Amino acid sequence: MGWTVLCVSKISPAQVTRNMILERAGYKVIAIANPDEAVRIFTASALDAVVFGDSIQPGQRNDLARTFKRLNSSVPILALNNTSGSQSPSGIMDEQLESLGDPQLLLEALKRVLPRDGDGAASSLITPARKSDGAANGAGAGDRRAIADQKTDPKAPKNSAV
Repeated sequence: MGWTVLCVSKISPAQVTRNMILERAGYKVIAIANPDEAVRIFTASALDAVVFGDSIQPGQRNDLARTFKRLNSSVPILALNNTSGSQSPSGIMDEQLESLGDPQLLLEALKRVLPRDGDGAASSLITPARKSDGAANGAGAGDRRAIADQKTDPKAPKNSAV
């Protein structure tokens, strides 16, 4: 089982894509579009990290992050910012990313904030798809077995599709 990440963001194509990328990298994603429900989910779930999308207003995001830190200070919180002006004050977020265009930045940030002694999901980043590896021919979410085989069987064929 991989790391569990709570993603708080309004439903958008960017949020759906980001969640799919996280799942393909081995994370379990709990996606929530309603920030008011976030505290309930945070307290009811065993979470390894929280990611705030840029669609959550900075003031509301900061209030939620403070609440989360008060409830469980060991859960890292990451914020995705559309502009540098939307960054939270220092000390509230564990990581703040200004770029939404490169999903690798989020994967690298999660790798930095999650403990190294976990089950390895954060350290097994996968590379972006190339047309030659089947991604253009319908390979996708059903390819999890090939990715899992790489982790457990070093002789298994390599699959670098995202």
